Amino acid sequence: MPAEDLTLGTPDLRALARRAALPAAAAAAFAIAVVVLGGPLQAFADALSRAVDADPRWVGAAALFELASFGGYIALLWLVGRRASERLDLRASTQITLGGAAATRLLPTAGAGGAALTLWSLRRSGLGTRGATRTLLTFLVLLYSVFLGSVVVTGALLAVEGEPLALTALPAGVAALGMLLPLTAAWLRPSGEGRMRVAAGVLGGAVREAIRHVRSLDARLAGALAWWGFDMFVLWAMLNAFGAPPALEVVVLAYFLGQVGNTIPIPGAVSGGLVGALIAFGVEADLAIVSVLAYRAIAIWLPAPIGLVALGSLRRTMAAWGREDAAPARFSGLEVIVPAAPAMHAPAPDGHEAVRSLPGAGRPAWRPREAPCHAAA
Repeated sequence: MPAEDLTLGTPDLRALARRAALPAAAAAAFAIAVVVLGGPLQAFADALSRAVDADPRWVGAAALFELASFGGYIALLWLVGRRASERLDLRASTQITLGGAAATRLLPTAGAGGAALTLWSLRRSGLGTRGATRTLLTFLVLLYSVFLGSVVVTGALLAVEGEPLALTALPAGVAALGMLLPLTAAWLRPSGEGRMRVAAGVLGGAVREAIRHVRSLDARLAGALAWWGFDMFVLWAMLNAFGAPPALEVVVLAYFLGQVGNTIPIPGAVSGGLVGALIAFGVEADLAIVSVLAYRAIAIWLPAPIGLVALGSLRRTMAAWGREDAAPARFSGLEVIVPAAPAMHAPAPDGHEAVRSLPGAGRPAWRPREAPCHAAA
């Protein structure tokens, strides 16, 4: 294994600064547009005026909710990872989670940045590509089953209450299908050649492993609920900080529908999806805008700096794992003879000589002494 593969690259602080400058420039342009254009942008102007009157108690609660959300993620990764490798303890799980937070929060790709870093870390822990992939898929099945299940339940409840079916029953049906397909793959156990069969077989195996975790009733399984629930409570807290929030089931469904925007690699897709979902359920435009922007600010900028610090610790952990893996290779070409007899310093028998062995390997073994070679007369 190349030495450079055992370490994590140093974060590009200049690239991070450029990424941070983009939303700052967009905010400045937006403020100018509000002043110059007015009219259609009046809702945004009203949102800015609401921001001044934010309740600091709810803002502080939102920050605590976000930290608790990451605590749940760490607990679930610790549960799944520890059963796959002894190296994936609480400390390593924390480093991987917080390190992946920087990639996940700064790149709107449905968590692909954090998932890629997690997969890479699992491989470096000694699981290999196949084991790391299986472990990550099992973790994601447990995590996103809460996501899909929440959409099914809240969508069905709001559909019964008379909310638009396009916003309730339709997402609930799609989420139910998303849960049914992996369960079917786990039950049918597909095998054979072909990409679809291989992918279905791998996914089905991850679902079966996830079910075994659920049957264990380990308390760390609640981490999946904590990850989504506390992050959703950040949005709920922001709605309370700036005004009166809608019914909790509306916040839950709007939150999960808005998260679908995270699959679109366009800055602002998640915020736009959340704002649109809240407005569709009757929330005032200015309240929805300011609450979502404040939620995204906490969700992105609170864990991101912590994650950059965690990357440094993860680098050191990876380097330690690399040294542990490299140490046995130094002796791979040596043959160590460990005799069964317990004596450590017995004299060599007549006609024998000692065979040099490594320290700690037991007493020397013996072999017949070669007869001296005499020159022919």
